[in-house]
Amino acid sequence: MSSIAPALPAPSQNSFRATLAKAGAIYKRDRRIATSYDMAFIIQWLQIVVQVLGFFYMSKLVPPHGRFPGFPYWLINLGFSRFQMTALQSFQTAIRGDQMLGTLECVLVTPTSLATVVMSPGLWGFTLTAVQVLLYIVLGMILGVDFSHTNFLTLFVFVVLTIACMSPLGVMAASTIMTFKQNAPTQFVAGSAAQLLGGVLFPVALLPVPLQVVSWLLPITHSLNGVRAAIMKGASLADPTVGADAIWLVCATAVLMPLSLFIFSRAVNRARRDGTLGHY
Repeated sequence: MSSIAPALPAPSQNSFRATLAKAGAIYKRDRRIATSYDMAFIIQWLQIVVQVLGFFYMSKLVPPHGRFPGFPYWLINLGFSRFQMTALQSFQTAIRGDQMLGTLECVLVTPTSLATVVMSPGLWGFTLTAVQVLLYIVLGMILGVDFSHTNFLTLFVFVVLTIACMSPLGVMAASTIMTFKQNAPTQFVAGSAAQLLGGVLFPVALLPVPLQVVSWLLPITHSLNGVRAAIMKGASLADPTVGADAIWLVCATAVLMPLSLFIFSRAVNRARRDGTLGHY
């Protein structure tokens, strides 16, 4: 008879401290794994430099006009859209890795909540992404981008909301790993949708009206709207447009977070009943 673990177990004494300790252990594990492959770790930083320089010289061919201010627009979007890619990649990559190493089943039989198991791998991923975004900003400053108007409070709020809203999508992708034992194509789909419809490469206003409606349904659109407003205009959360984007992300997070944990719990329980928890 298999046991069925709830996605959010009832809190007990010292449970919060224990959860932090387990999350910290997972963070250290992921950091050591990522930094142990020296060449791969270095190349991802070189890729950022090459990407920024490529778009910088490309901007020389596209003069700023209207809602497209040129290179700063690309720099901000490319940098901060990495949070979405991290959310979609880190959770399912961690679960897939634990499956193949045979450690997933061992972890799930410990008194650790499923939320801790599936959410903790994002800690190192988002920390690394924050440092990479900082590199985008430093390179932008070297290339002449003016960040003096940045409203840091608004920027911080939108970064937090971006992580909170994107993470459930990654958890749902991890659920497919539990069920189908294969990586979901969410990274490709969401990445392509972000570049085409999320305003990463060009303003959403250039799209036909039906596609603008689809763009409004994507979290990345509201995330980048707030980030650009905070950096390029110094907008505060009191700004009606910025406030509307923040409220959209809060509402989406409130719906997606419990839904994603429920879906992941169902996927784990199904694997337990089928006896495929350790399969890959």
